[in-house]
Amino acid sequence: MALVISGSVGFGIAMIFLNPGLSSLLEPDYRRAMSRFGESLRLAHAKYVDENQSDFSGLADRAIDGMVSGLDRHSSYYPPLEYKAFQDDTHRRYLGVGVMIRKVDKGVFLTKVFPGGPAEKAGLKVGEFILEVNGESVKGWKLDEVSAEVKGEKGTFVDLLLLAYDGKERTVRVRRDEIEISSVEDASVDEDGTGYLHLIQFTERTAQEVEEALNELRNQGMERLILDLRDNSGGLLSAAIEVADIFLEKDRLIVSVKGREGANSRDFRSTTSQLIVEPLVILLNEGSASASEIVAGAFSVLGRARLVGEQSYGKGSVQTIFPLGDGSGLRLTTAMYFLPDGSTIHEQGIEPDVLVPCSEANETKLRTQRYGDPSLTSREFEELFGFARIPDLQKSKALDLLTGESNATAQ
Repeated sequence: MALVISGSVGFGIAMIFLNPGLSSLLEPDYRRAMSRFGESLRLAHAKYVDENQSDFSGLADRAIDGMVSGLDRHSSYYPPLEYKAFQDDTHRRYLGVGVMIRKVDKGVFLTKVFPGGPAEKAGLKVGEFILEVNGESVKGWKLDEVSAEVKGEKGTFVDLLLLAYDGKERTVRVRRDEIEISSVEDASVDEDGTGYLHLIQFTERTAQEVEEALNELRNQGMERLILDLRDNSGGLLSAAIEVADIFLEKDRLIVSVKGREGANSRDFRSTTSQLIVEPLVILLNEGSASASEIVAGAFSVLGRARLVGEQSYGKGSVQTIFPLGDGSGLRLTTAMYFLPDGSTIHEQGIEPDVLVPCSEANETKLRTQRYGDPSLTSREFEELFGFARIPDLQKSKALDLLTGESNATAQ
């Protein structure tokens, strides 16, 4: 028995030294810090004026959040419910009916009905106003309150009183379900063979969705492509690498990742030449960040694409998600990434090859236009959204560059 115990203790000590997270248990600084934290926790719990605000769990949540968020703006702590929502967002899925809503002076209306979702199957249409949710008027409600009431557990139902554009009211019962949102927001080809692909996030499914969209665009006669990464805040590093791989020749350096003191450093290169689309222009704005900047930056450095729009966000760090035992999670910055030429865009962003400024007001209008029903007349659109449609100057410039290059080549 003594031999078994000694062996177990020895194995435990070995694991502590091999695991960086556990090895801290032996450090005097760690024990002193935990002693100070424990004393503060007990005092706040026992002495704070509002007993309802000083339970141990809530105090620990605040302490962890402050500790992590104080490191940098990209590190954060997620309590269990928020961590679940974060995971769902990373996978582009949630429980609901499959609509996007917007609040205007006239009320809350549907700006998008996702294809194949419960809302589309129930016959909901873009432009319809939500008057009631489960018999309760939404007048005076905040947008997130309406959203929370519409969402719910899978398999349950929500009753919506809707007001159509023609003034008719109807009540529709919609079954809630798990909604998976495609990373590809829009994919189309114009009469001249210019393809347009709007990518809104990088998830586990993004590369597959991009390949499927590009194959369809090629079948429709695509000869050149505009890749729209505006307002794409990023996502998974692996997804960015997989998407870049679609457009690059084999063995091209996409991005280098370097961790603490050289730990976990790695170069990521293209592995296969799956699909080549020539030529290519990428659209960027200040909402393009992280994984978007990896793709755009690599393509720019490698001469694979020209960039049009505005300076990107400037996030050159990599975050790792660490699940905790109680269902919560930590999002910690664990590495920095570098473009193929060794440069970093951290806190700097990427400068476009062709600068096309867009005001904040116009950016809001353009985002709204993307979800507006194209069948609406100009008058109907303006009455519904409160403004007239405006031209997308950044997209137009990208189109000019591509068609101009095509014409020059033809000559």
